[in-house]
Amino acid sequence: MHPIVADLLFYATAASYFAAFVLFLVHLTGNKHFVTALPKAVWLVGIGGVLHAAHIVVASLVLHVCPVKGIHFTMSVMSALACLVYVGMRTRYRVDVVGVIVAPVALTFLIASVVIGKGESADAGPMKSAILPLHIVSNVLGDALFLLAFASAVAYLVQERRLKQKRLTGLFQRLPPLDALDRAEHGFLLAGFPPLTIGIITGAVFAQRVEAGSAADVARAAFGYATWGLFAAVLLLRAMGGWRGRRAAYGTIAGFGFAVAVLLMYLFRGATGGEPVALLGGP
Repeated sequence: MHPIVADLLFYATAASYFAAFVLFLVHLTGNKHFVTALPKAVWLVGIGGVLHAAHIVVASLVLHVCPVKGIHFTMSVMSALACLVYVGMRTRYRVDVVGVIVAPVALTFLIASVVIGKGESADAGPMKSAILPLHIVSNVLGDALFLLAFASAVAYLVQERRLKQKRLTGLFQRLPPLDALDRAEHGFLLAGFPPLTIGIITGAVFAQRVEAGSAADVARAAFGYATWGLFAAVLLLRAMGGWRGRRAAYGTIAGFGFAVAVLLMYLFRGATGGEPVALLGGP
């Protein structure tokens, strides 16, 4: 596979995400001359997600590595999956404009995946554990859904503040109702929790098969458990304590922040090649 194909897919994906972001902003301003901006933006996110997936496949063939082996591919797969899930689920939750957050995050992860991946070794050894692929895939799926929950939570807080200040015009005037954003946040969080739990369990099992890690590895594992604990608390408090709205939104944002911290710790470890390590649940 020629590297130029991967480069073309990269630029096409980046252009789709950027154009989608611009159209989302146009829609949110309420400009009556661009009534078709929202559907075009949504489709551009979908097109970007498909191109992104194609880029991941082609780039992995060029580099001769597994698409879920290094942190750069993990970030890329997560964002592409989030875009595709967003396009598929947006009508159910009536949160089309949440794409204004999803699109730039996906673009950021796409660019980061290429920058980080430039040092990837084509001679990296194969995965030595059958548990690790399941662990990584589970966490990627969970994080993709948590990204959508995070976007819904941020949109909820923005909309709530606008309504309290009675700002009915200007940017973000076309955000969905608070109830729709709250339900979307809960739905994505609920869907992402089982994969995260599988990731925690498989990470703990994998950690028992390798040597004890450094203090940084222990910190990364602790953040992984904290991520699971925060999301579990938000779901439990919603079910038993009636947590909704702002409190649930803050909890979701905090949980996603911990999930991103785990990825950053893994990134700074320098694990862009060689034998992968567990993302959550163990050093």
